[in-house]
Amino acid sequence: MEERLIDKIALDNGLTLEIHDRSKEVVPGRWLVSFEARIDVKVDPQYFEGRDMESPSLDAIQKALGDKVTYSYEKSRNFIAATEKDEILEGLKERFLTITRPYFSSVNFPRNIILREYQAAQKSSKLLNQQ
Repeated sequence: MEERLIDKIALDNGLTLEIHDRSKEVVPGRWLVSFEARIDVKVDPQYFEGRDMESPSLDAIQKALGDKVTYSYEKSRNFIAATEKDEILEGLKERFLTITRPYFSSVNFPRNIILREYQAAQKSSKLLNQQ
């Protein structure tokens, strides 16, 4: 799917939120209006300093996930008139930012997303081993 970067936002915690327009015309004059938000998070020791000892080790996390994880969220609306496409896309983006920006900017977000991805990888690994 073709996409274009429409916004790049520096967050208070040092991460960068990118918003990509993934809209496409589905039939003449009608659009699937869609955007994808992405945040790349480096698996960095600083996110785990001074934390509880129940967390998995940094080595285990890096072994399971590699050097970075990517948070991704997509929002779409279908069968939008071409004349309304840009307005709808902007509205979707602004509502998303209003709701999520404080969470994404939190100092806890990088650690939380890394641990969430690690837990998902562990669960997936266990399911594969059961087969």
